[in-house]
Amino acid sequence: MQRMRRLRIALILAVVDVLVGCGGPSSPTAPSPRTVAAVARVDVDTSVTGGQIAHGVVTLSDAAPEGGVTINLTANNAAGIPPSTLTIPAGATSGSFEIATTRVATTTDVTITARTGDVSRTSLLRVKIDPAALKPAATYTLGFSSLRENRAAFTTYSDWGFTVSVVSADWIAITTYGNPIPFVEFNSVAGQTTTGEIRITAGGAPFWFNSIDLYSSTTKIPYVFEGSLSSDPVFTVVNVLGNTFGSFARTPNPRPDAAIDVLVIRLSNPSAPCCSNPMGVDNIVLSR
Repeated sequence: MQRMRRLRIALILAVVDVLVGCGGPSSPTAPSPRTVAAVARVDVDTSVTGGQIAHGVVTLSDAAPEGGVTINLTANNAAGIPPSTLTIPAGATSGSFEIATTRVATTTDVTITARTGDVSRTSLLRVKIDPAALKPAATYTLGFSSLRENRAAFTTYSDWGFTVSVVSADWIAITTYGNPIPFVEFNSVAGQTTTGEIRITAGGAPFWFNSIDLYSSTTKIPYVFEGSLSSDPVFTVVNVLGNTFGSFARTPNPRPDAAIDVLVIRLSNPSAPCCSNPMGVDNIVLSR
């Protein structure tokens, strides 16, 4: 009997050792959390002319589950209108959609937002002006007539809804001379070449550039006209006007038919070794 009791105890101890060595009885494994497919990114066309269709793609963080995923789409401007929802079917990781755009009077940036639950992603669509739909209604001449203080620093000027801004060089107002007075000029010291640049806009609205009066005292006038619309280059005119000997020379734009929303006028002032040279502009003729 004693011997049988000892055998039972030994057997129990052996079983305990086995259980301890194996880490004890195993507990049931918790199920992995279910992956939720959310918006990872939304991509749309970088830009499109107003009135055309733009395209977009929504990409999910994981494949859509059974029943698919519904994406809510919105825009912050009526210039670009996506569908209100996009359904990505089960098993797919992305879906495409179209954005209807309208013709715009000024270049317009539209933010497209894709949302699932609390997760949202955005992308930017630029709706550009359609030049084929534009025609000028009136012509204006920027003659700097409101400038009053002779040799005052010139940095910006507004008239008829246009704004002239200095980009480079030190420009000044001259109220004792012009075609007629006043006009604006910049100087280049003896033996050096100075580049003077101005930029013309109309608050983002399109306009047309017809001509400009250029002036130099003792040197020729190398010039560049650059016009762009919705950040796209429209024309670049590079030429050299002969010495005007202190007079003004009307210089036409060979592309007066081209609608633009930014005009850059760049003049090079190569002064002679002997003396400084003033160079300037007057009577910028624009249509809108």
